[in-house]
Amino acid sequence: MRGTRVSTVIAALGLGLFGIGLGIATWGVRFDDPFITYRFAENLANGRGFVFNPAGGERVLITTAPLYALLLALPAALGADVPTASNLIGITALIGLALGLFHIGRESEAPAAGFFAGAFALGFPLLWLTVGFETPLFLALATWTLIAAQAGRAFVAGLLNGIAIGLRGDAALVWGLSAVLLFARHRQRARAAALRSALGRLALGTLMAYAPLAIFLTLQFGSPLPTTLQTKTAQAMSGLTGFYPGTTFLQGVEVLVRAYVQLTPLFTVLTLPLAAGIAGLMRHHHALQLGVIGWALLHLLGYALLNVAPYVWYYAPLVPALALTLGVGVAQLRQHRLLVAAAAMLTLAPLLVADVQIARVVRGATPPPPEALASKVLPEAKVDVYERVGRWIAAHTPSAATLGVTELGVMSYYAQRTTFDFLGLTTPSQLGAIRRGDFLASLINTQPDFVALSHVNAIYDQDPQKEDWFRALYRPIAQFADERFWGSPMTVWQRVASPLIPSTMLAEGTFDLGEGWTVTGVAASSRVAQPGAPIIVRVRVRAGAPIGNRTLRVQPIFILRGEGLPVRSRLIHTTRFHRGEEAWYDFPMLVPKTNFPPGAYEISIRWLEGSPEVIAGRVKIPLDAEAPAGVRWLPLSSDVHVNALAGELSACAGKSLTLTLTWRGAALQQDYTVFVHVRDEQGRIVAQHDGMPRGGSYPTTIWSAHEIIPDPHPLVLSPDTVPGSYDVVVGLYDLASGARLPVVNSPARTPDGGVRIGTLKVHPCEG
Repeated sequence: MRGTRVSTVIAALGLGLFGIGLGIATWGVRFDDPFITYRFAENLANGRGFVFNPAGGERVLITTAPLYALLLALPAALGADVPTASNLIGITALIGLALGLFHIGRESEAPAAGFFAGAFALGFPLLWLTVGFETPLFLALATWTLIAAQAGRAFVAGLLNGIAIGLRGDAALVWGLSAVLLFARHRQRARAAALRSALGRLALGTLMAYAPLAIFLTLQFGSPLPTTLQTKTAQAMSGLTGFYPGTTFLQGVEVLVRAYVQLTPLFTVLTLPLAAGIAGLMRHHHALQLGVIGWALLHLLGYALLNVAPYVWYYAPLVPALALTLGVGVAQLRQHRLLVAAAAMLTLAPLLVADVQIARVVRGATPPPPEALASKVLPEAKVDVYERVGRWIAAHTPSAATLGVTELGVMSYYAQRTTFDFLGLTTPSQLGAIRRGDFLASLINTQPDFVALSHVNAIYDQDPQKEDWFRALYRPIAQFADERFWGSPMTVWQRVASPLIPSTMLAEGTFDLGEGWTVTGVAASSRVAQPGAPIIVRVRVRAGAPIGNRTLRVQPIFILRGEGLPVRSRLIHTTRFHRGEEAWYDFPMLVPKTNFPPGAYEISIRWLEGSPEVIAGRVKIPLDAEAPAGVRWLPLSSDVHVNALAGELSACAGKSLTLTLTWRGAALQQDYTVFVHVRDEQGRIVAQHDGMPRGGSYPTTIWSAHEIIPDPHPLVLSPDTVPGSYDVVVGLYDLASGARLPVVNSPARTPDGGVRIGTLKVHPCEG
């Protein structure tokens, strides 16, 4: 017995030293995501609250590990470096996981299976990619939860499980498996009362550990559930994953297997002990070992059903089951010690080769390009340049500045600025757009003071840096290169103009776009398209039946059907809509400086692949006219004024003349027609002209308050016009109904609702 205890202690110490050695070898592995949790911890430790963005933005729980953030707040408050503290916790937890598998594996027919399982788990390279995450601690707690349940220590199992749920909600699966283990244990003893008591203790322990956290999170965020699952599901539906576009969670397993084989073909050797281990587990039904296997299967099934976007660390809960199966497989050769040793070394060899590859990247080797399979199982090289960007932002921007990034963790942690990401984490209100693949929406809706973007795939499949509208709104102020990062260089942009908020509604209604799809609204960042300045046109579409990928084309076209402003197109994934769903799409553009006449531009919308053209809403290129010197304004309505004629006009009978009115405009809700009358003393009209302002190019619905609008109108005098003085009367009316715009009372008002602006003297024509 004593010899067994000694050998157990030696084996445990061996696993611990092995884990420490691998931890030292791979020290420095960093990914972007855990820095989100670190930011929560730092903010709490520094008195800024348990939030991601202390000022501004939506208050959302975007860390999947709220309890881990609270745990890390302690070393942060003591002045420790949070990433370092997290790595130390991770290494310790992986050793704890290995010891748990050591304990579980010893229940097999070959007790050495436990030692091998622990060693293989520690050697498994995927787990060393999770150091720094909450994942190692979660795995260790979940494993020991199952051990406690199998031992009948229900309350302890509940406590461990409650803590694990606080780290990751996935631990709820382990709670169910713990209940199954308790059920199997007490059913064998035919003690129903004991089973009820055990399940009660399990639930009580879980509540005692998790309920305080759940209450705190509910008070803080309205729910104890992180928004991350919704975000990752939306990203998966849009095609965005941690592997290749459109990869499902189950397909990610195949990607991982192929990636490890590409890293070293030695991984194919694992099929032999894996097959032997499966056979051994099927022959000998040990409940605890089956619980570990069941945990892996439920995790895989749950994530697949939830359609979560695959990332390499999401597969970590599969490793304990793999390590245990491999350990059991190698231990099947227990009658032949040399074969056992050889099989163990062969099994460990590919794992260690992959660990060496991880260590090489951490120490400066350039990882494979992102299209290579092997890149999916190696550390990211971008974290270093992200840190440099974040530190530069912290040192060179105002503390109240806002920052926009595609990947949120590292840059926000070191920048310590209110940070928005363009993939939906900080702004759950954008998840609908993310699901539809509209990653530009987050940039348009936040328009932060500073934006940090990579050279490649700046916002997933879109790169605003190449667009003239973006370069008019932002200017580059710093650049950071790292030859190891495929997306290098990183550019920091500063917004140099006021945000363009497309909130001015131009049109609402139902406009047929074809095949059951409609346009229901058009908005813009302004009704005025200033030459040389950016403008955003926003179009709301309502979905019909899916019609595949379509390109929606938008162009403001001169109202007299001349040239149009730049054409903008967006790919619309119609299969990602629910029938009847409405969504806004933004079409930013830069208005050219020359060659476009001032006036109204109607918004033309249609599918590029062919459909009815929708005309809805108008913007204008302004006249930028100035009022004539010494002009005297006469009121038409309370807001619209027209100029009084400066002196008496003169014309001869039988000739034509052009009378240029000058309006001081207002924002009017309908298009009015202008009338210009020349009247005799009895009010009879001797000459007139009716027409839209400026020949129809400048309708009254695009007028702005106090805008100056020169408006020429031709008048033709009949040859038999009697010489004399005539009144010039003007006004506005609705062409469809004939109703005139009401005129305020003034000395210039005529009884029929016009305004007398002056006189025209008619004289005989000479010759």
